[in-house]
Amino acid sequence: MVAVRNWRTIVPNIAHETAIVWPYFHMVGLREDAPKDVAVLQGFQALTVHQIQPGKSGDNHVHFDREQVYYFTRGSGKLNIDEVIYPVKKGDAVCIPTTCYHQMINDTDEWLEHLIINGLPQPQAQQDKNKEAIAANGAHGSKLPIAHRSWLDSQPHISHGAALLWSIFAPKGAAGKSFNEAPVEGIKKLTIHRLQPSLETGVHAHDNMEQVYFFTQGRGKMIVGDETIDVRDGDAVYGPPKVPHGLINDSDDWVEHLIMSANVP
Repeated sequence: MVAVRNWRTIVPNIAHETAIVWPYFHMVGLREDAPKDVAVLQGFQALTVHQIQPGKSGDNHVHFDREQVYYFTRGSGKLNIDEVIYPVKKGDAVCIPTTCYHQMINDTDEWLEHLIINGLPQPQAQQDKNKEAIAANGAHGSKLPIAHRSWLDSQPHISHGAALLWSIFAPKGAAGKSFNEAPVEGIKKLTIHRLQPSLETGVHAHDNMEQVYFFTQGRGKMIVGDETIDVRDGDAVYGPPKVPHGLINDSDDWVEHLIMSANVP
């Protein structure tokens, strides 16, 4: 069975006081009663979509167990991280390390929408150290370096024979890349892809890596294993390790999608 979900068919909840949240996927075993098409992730903890209405702010909170990546798909606003304000807009990505306090602020007249990618939970010993650091630092946070960039800051190249690919975040310490380009530890990488009309990518598989395709624009078809499914904006499709997958743009417009890649332990 292909795991594919769209916010249009997901019942949302409210989190962080004001955010409307659509939960897409989370890790296997995280919740006992989770449907099989939700509890699929092995290499990172969860993927959710958040919307904040104009004039609202979330709570100021911190995580002791996981890194988060925010990717903004609509609107603009501000992200408060350890008492430093980062202006954010559509196309921006921010990597928030564990032990950093953060708060989402929508001070505009339009809705603000973003994905939150929750990284792989850290080992228990590290979590215990993180709790100690949070207690010692208080609400001022740990003041760790913050990576903040737009996909437009990256140079494109051709991927899988046809798609244009822009690297947003690479693994921390990747050779030849700055910290702002390569900060992530909780996932492997985050990229954005665009496929023009009438083209298709080659079908391929990854031995030890899972991927989630999140579609932000257009319509097309995706091959996952023996199935070919229709995809559109708002769809997230899970690609397990070793399962062949590819994308077909049989429409008259561009198809755009994020790919979240994670190593499978």
